[in-house]
Parts: sequence; C-alpha cells; structure tokens
Amino acid sequence: MSVSALVPAYNEEKFIQATVNALYLIPEVSEVIVVDDGSTDHTAELAYRAGAIVSRLPQNRGKGDAINHGLAFVKEDIILLADGDLGLSAGELRALILPIIRGEADMTVAAPIAHKGVKGAGFGFVVKLARWGIRKLTGWETSYPLSGQRALRKEVLVGKCLPGFGVEVGLTIDALRKDYRISEVPVTISHRVTGWDLRGIAHRGKEFAHVIRALWLERNRI
Repeated sequence: MSVSALVPAYNEEKFIQATVNALYLIPEVSEVIVVDDGSTDHTAELAYRAGAIVSRLPQNRGKGDAINHGLAFVKEDIILLADGDLGLSAGELRALILPIIRGEADMTVAAPIAHKGVKGAGFGFVVKLARWGIRKLTGWETSYPLSGQRALRKEVLVGKCLPGFGVEVGLTIDALRKDYRISEVPVTISHRVTGWDLRGIAHRGKEFAHVIRALWLERNRI
C-alpha cells in the first residue's frame, strides 16, 4: 500500500530539504506534500527542489488549517503527518506506517525515544493538560497527547482538524469517539526543541491556550 506524507511547515528552510528527502526514502511513501504555512523564508522553494508537492498559504494560519488545506492534494488512503523540522530522522517514521498497513491500528502516534542529543517528550504543563483532557473526555490514557508525528487512514481525517496547536488533541478525541484504534509506537526522531527564552515561553502560552480551546470545543461537540 502507498502512503501520502503531509508536512505542514512554517519557516523550516534549515530542515525541510532533509525532511522531504528522508520521507521519500520510505518505500511506502509515494508523494510528499508540503504546505508552506505563510513562511517568510525559503521553505517552499527548498521543499520544491527536494521533489515535494508544494502549496503555499498567503499568511500563517496555524498547523490545523495547514493540514486541512493539504488534504485536498492527498491521493493515497494512508496519510503520514510529519513536522518539517525532523530532518533525516523523518525516515524513522516508517515505524508508524507499518501497523496501519498490517491492519493493527487506524492511527499510530509517535512515542519519541530519548537518546544522546535528542530529548523525548516532556512533562510540561501543556502536555499534562492535554493528557488530562483526553482522559476526561474519552477515558483513554495517552503518554504523548501532543505528538505531531502520526500515521492514519484517510477516513480518520474526514472531518476538519481544529485550528492551531489543538490539532493533535482534537484528532485524538475525534478518533476515539468514532472507535478508531490508536496505538503509540516508539520512534527515534529528532527535532527542534522549544527553549525557555521569551519566544519559547510565548510559544508555550499560545499552545496552552489552543489546547484549552480544543478541549472546550470537544467537550461541547455532539
């Protein structure tokens, strides 16, 4: 079975070529779609040079909207969602695809393995909030509620993703409510880690607000 890799990217010129190249090295990946989410750098041009199908949004609209936009270009029945800053480690995401192909899960979520030089998923307040909210609304206990690296059958993404950084929380809750099978798969990947400078703190605050909004919307969704 073939897979479409969908990469929402914002100002990822440092990593995007390596990410696209690594995704194309996965045997099952037939196409890599990069949605340039209003980047102000050369993300789109470099992704195109690497062979990706590229669509550019005129302004930054957030991860959820970028994924929704990219779905119009997806041809295959299995989708691999990957962040643009994974670089060569994006090739490790094949581990997420195989359980879907074998029929063992409808969606797989990367459980990052920490090793020298690479940090695993943290236990910050945003992660704890997301984990608590998913448990309250579905009863499912997840270790990696905000992991953006996922493989899933296309039908799981029939509904639109929530905007901003609430996309993973909303996607998880929607899938569980529809009785789709979710599995967390250990994967060794590396990506840019958000720091604790002013920019990093602002990012965490924005992410926290988006997760709260996602949980509120899901709580009131019938």
